[in-house]
Amino acid sequence: MYKKIFIMLMVLCLALTGCAGTDDAAKNDKKDLSILLLINGTLGDKSFFDSAEAGMELIKEKYPEITTKTIEMGTDETKYAAILEENVASKAYDIIVAGTWQLKDKVQKISEAYPEQKFILFDDNANDGEKKYENIYSILYKQNEGGFLAGALAGLVEQGEGYSFAKKTKKIGLIGGMDSKIVKDFLLGYEDGAKYIDKDIEVLTSYVGNFTDAIKAKDLANILYKEKDVDIIFNVASIAGLGIIDSAAETERYVIGVDSDQAALLGEAKAKYILTSILKRVDTSLLRAIDKYKAGEEIFGTTEILGVKDDAIGIADNDFYKNTVSEADRAKIDEIIDEIKADKITIRSEFND
Repeated sequence: MYKKIFIMLMVLCLALTGCAGTDDAAKNDKKDLSILLLINGTLGDKSFFDSAEAGMELIKEKYPEITTKTIEMGTDETKYAAILEENVASKAYDIIVAGTWQLKDKVQKISEAYPEQKFILFDDNANDGEKKYENIYSILYKQNEGGFLAGALAGLVEQGEGYSFAKKTKKIGLIGGMDSKIVKDFLLGYEDGAKYIDKDIEVLTSYVGNFTDAIKAKDLANILYKEKDVDIIFNVASIAGLGIIDSAAETERYVIGVDSDQAALLGEAKAKYILTSILKRVDTSLLRAIDKYKAGEEIFGTTEILGVKDDAIGIADNDFYKNTVSEADRAKIDEIIDEIKADKITIRSEFND
């Protein structure tokens, strides 16, 4: 009799445990994630960092149960490691999102001390060396493809009619924040795109030395526009690039924006000088990462390189673009986009695939 009672109790216990396990699994599936975005700079750049913040907004919109927080760490790099350590040690966040080469080594280092903490590193690759970091998901972008679109558009404008702020000098420029691999990747694509349209186009370059000094960026742009007779400058300088756009408006020359739709963000007075913006979709790539994680995909410990095919690189196709760029030239850009998607165009890159 006691044996029968024991067996019945064991069956009941297993049943209850099984039910509890099912409940726990369901609870885990619906777990309210908490995500922290660390900005190694400040918001308001109308470009790269604002795109990352827009990604947090997209995540909250799609998943209301997720809580997000953004911390602007400012421009003092000596504070980055301490801010990162403080927030990881708090264990308040399921996923910590950070980006750019300035945070790569710091994220790698702290991920070893806190192996249970999950990280998303965008615009750099934590797993490009011998050591693999199983708790970091890295997102890279094919900015050379975006550069190609910018260069092709600049070439078309130099050849086309109806562009009142282009003197047809066959000189175009690029101003980068820093002489980094990311900026060089943009530049290689820009040169290839321009020469895809016209092999005689000359590309002039300048570097600010950082991504925040808008005054210096404006001075460099003034030199290219006024002294070097450049018609169009591709802005690859984040918040410093706002100075390039100011220079374009004041000298009445063209500029191509970067990362976010800068014509839409800056308003009509400056938009007429912005041919378009090359979109580096940090926003949608962060949402894509969370979609994958919520779906149960094992993203951590892996790296993805996203480009035109993934809608992570593109062009701001808005009313400003349509009003400034001719229909024929827009059709040519659309054709080039299709060719890139079909792998029919080879574009140089600073990165090895």
